[in-house]
Amino acid sequence: MKHLTILFLLLTLISTFAQATNPFNNINTSKSIKTLQQSKYTYAKQASKNGHREAQFDLAMMYATGDGVEKNEREAFNWFHKSARNGHTEAKYLMGVSFNQGRGVRQQKELARYWFKLAAKAGHAKAVYQLALIEKYLARTTQREAKRYVFK
Repeated sequence: MKHLTILFLLLTLISTFAQATNPFNNINTSKSIKTLQQSKYTYAKQASKNGHREAQFDLAMMYATGDGVEKNEREAFNWFHKSARNGHTEAKYLMGVSFNQGRGVRQQKELARYWFKLAAKAGHAKAVYQLALIEKYLARTTQREAKRYVFK
């Protein structure tokens, strides 16, 4: 029992000493994170205006998730579009997702297929899968439309 008490006291002293000597204790982490997010946004915005597709994609993700900026799906869509037009594969895929789900834009399955096809050609595996699903969906809706106009 005596050994346990001594061990407990030693651990308490070590823990107290470690907290007292930790140089990061006095940093206001929420303020630091906010400053980093603002810097990230500023640099991404500047690089995006200069046509940098990775920065355009980063800016789109910031708007899509609300990371450092107010969440805005329409603004995210606009930046995904710029990045995709500059050849960013993941942005092409997310353009397809946006049109397929109606995120930041009106839902349009044909345009979703177009962007999934572009991303699939660039080697995006999820785009290949989504393209197959949307092709199946569009084939079914086309068959239903055709049946509607058949005279008996």
